[in-house]
Amino acid sequence: MKTRISSKGQITLPSEVRRKLNLLTGDELYVKAAGENSILLEVKKNKTNAQNKTTEAINASAGLWKNRKDFNDHTIREMRNADSKRLENLIHE
Repeated sequence: MKTRISSKGQITLPSEVRRKLNLLTGDELYVKAAGENSILLEVKKNKTNAQNKTTEAINASAGLWKNRKDFNDHTIREMRNADSKRLENLIHE
């Protein structure tokens, strides 16, 4: 993957990399020169175990209902109840 350095010396990590490494705003990256033409980025997560589980649950359900055409009040109520149960389980772990 290719990225460029901005005039402020910043780089943008491709979204595919951010998703694969589960990188979020606030995570720290340590940069090391590795030879003449390479760098290494080491990730330091700023999240607790509970936050990791919450993020995983959100990512797992992202876009799940995107293409459904059969929404009605009953379906929406069922989805909200299921979401509430998942949230309760995360809180009590």
